[in-house]
Amino acid sequence: MKKLGSLVLVLVMAASMAACSDAKKVENKNDGTTTTAASQNADASASQGDSQPAASENDPGSVEVTLDTKDNFVFKYENVDITLGAEPTEILAKLGEAKSKLDVPSCAHDGTDHVYTYNNMVLTVYQATGAETGYISDVRLSSDLVATPEGLEIGMTTDDAVAKYGDADKATDTTWIYKRGTSELMLTISANKIVAIEYMIP
Repeated sequence: MKKLGSLVLVLVMAASMAACSDAKKVENKNDGTTTTAASQNADASASQGDSQPAASENDPGSVEVTLDTKDNFVFKYENVDITLGAEPTEILAKLGEAKSKLDVPSCAHDGTDHVYTYNNMVLTVYQATGAETGYISDVRLSSDLVATPEGLEIGMTTDDAVAKYGDADKATDTTWIYKRGTSELMLTISANKIVAIEYMIP
């Protein structure tokens, strides 16, 4: 039984590392340019000054990371509002105990991703190195038993996505991205079907 548990943990960590190394190419519909997730992160870091670590006056060794969440996407899970970029303590308390938790080095930033798995959803909290807390950086729907607040589910069509959200801000044949505030909603597309739904802070 212990061997099986170890194997599952290794597979999860391997998948996480693979996701880190898989740069997502996204085409801007307005100008036809192509960017990668890595360059998007660099652009976001340069433009979002309020999301960068800031040394505390009382404790120069600690950092504080805050985001402007006013216009961000909000995912509702079992009557709990999960705002992308929000401080996680209260939200995690309302969600209750996760099925599992995994702590891994962050793919995009200097720090740790705390990955919480629930029924039909995986939530990630990013915590910068030296920070006392973090923010909700990613929410991934893991089945078609949950939907976005606008009613989009895995398995629906791209026409459904357009009806609920309009045209994507960035798109390729396989990926559509919608932006709100400092957050994004990414739809993975295959044969005009939505095969994955993920909210994120780039």
